[in-house]
Amino acid sequence: MTDHPSRKELLAVVRGGLTPEREVAILRHLYEGCKKCLAAAPSALKLGFGLEGKTTEKEETAIDAAIRRAFKTAARHERHLREQELEAKEGEKILAAGGVEAPKKFPRFMGRLAKYKALLARSWSLRHEDTGSMVYFARLAVKCAERLNAKRYGVKRVFDFQCRAQAELGNALRVSDQFEQAATAFDRARRLFELGTHSEVLEIRLLDLEASFDADCRRLQMACIKLKRVLRWYRQNGDEHHAGKILLQLGRFAGYSGDIEEALKLLGESLALINEHEEPALAWAARLNQVDFLLASGQFRDAEKKLFQLRGLQHEAGRINKLQLRWVEGRVEGRFNRLDRAERAFCEVQTGFLEVNRAYDSALVSLDLSAVLLAQHKAGEAKDVVTAAYKMFIALNIQREALMAVLALKTACEMRSATQVMAEEVAKYVRRLENDPNAKLDGKAWGGEDS
Repeated sequence: MTDHPSRKELLAVVRGGLTPEREVAILRHLYEGCKKCLAAAPSALKLGFGLEGKTTEKEETAIDAAIRRAFKTAARHERHLREQELEAKEGEKILAAGGVEAPKKFPRFMGRLAKYKALLARSWSLRHEDTGSMVYFARLAVKCAERLNAKRYGVKRVFDFQCRAQAELGNALRVSDQFEQAATAFDRARRLFELGTHSEVLEIRLLDLEASFDADCRRLQMACIKLKRVLRWYRQNGDEHHAGKILLQLGRFAGYSGDIEEALKLLGESLALINEHEEPALAWAARLNQVDFLLASGQFRDAEKKLFQLRGLQHEAGRINKLQLRWVEGRVEGRFNRLDRAERAFCEVQTGFLEVNRAYDSALVSLDLSAVLLAQHKAGEAKDVVTAAYKMFIALNIQREALMAVLALKTACEMRSATQVMAEEVAKYVRRLENDPNAKLDGKAWGGEDS
């Protein structure tokens, strides 16, 4: 315990009303001899510490009994929390073995806190596999958190639980491209945090998830400010693995901003810290980002070499990461004019992203596919692919500049004047606009200057 209890809390130790955890924390604090708090304590509590007058044997017995009851209650509460953790682990197994109907298979007397923890764990585990189910389980966790017993856990702790659930829901909605709903969830999470205990651990988690959302909304400066705060906290606490994870994110954001040299430097530092045995998919993602940035900067040979090394580690990746790898493979194949192989890769990825509810990524892959089709003189197929992508982008309400670029490509396809370079430029431009609102479309292939 690092903070001093308020006078109201000191009075509540005598009268009751505190959570067992808080009551024991205050008593321990007083036993450690905090003079300020002992001086502020009510008379009944001072008697227990022999600080106010002489106590009778009867009073001492009553005070000792009250203290024993407090510790007994706290021990019972700690035992309950341990039991909930064990039940949550069993709940995770039940959820992993079934689909969306799995929560109905929870044991009848399973605790609500255990269900909450199991649902959050299951939601997070699906982030690289199925974002639709990730959102579904996060929503269930939110409902569970709203029904937790405030008398048992304390009002502020329940607000903490609700904050965590809303933050995880916001993150799940983010990776599912549901940004308006994600913004609402993150706003709720932040307000709930202010009502809770102000747990530093919870705040770090919230900042981490908020940063990812800021980055997706092209607020890279804000994202980096939050991540640097998180990075400092992990370093101060000697957590190299999570520090490496944050360096990975900072490396990605540097790359999105166009600083490829800094991005590759940060990604290399992250790989030196990440514990591959603890979270192999994280190291795998860092290496995939290295390939992607090498490719974006025109270092095709280096990208192909690292891609070859990465293929042997595919078993460490989830489905979405495997699709991203296949997408990068297609782009490499295209750069080396292996067009039929590039086409197969893009077709697989386009379908795969739709199956895991990543409609935006599927439409973006379509632009790469159209470039390969145009290079093979398949103008009719390219027109169909770009038209479908245009309709998808309209439905997703992407920003006007990106939509106008795709419309220009669609129009060129309809007029049979589109080229491979045009399609590549539009694909590159739309990708850059995800993170750089000031990105410009290279207009040279369209017969003009940069626009």
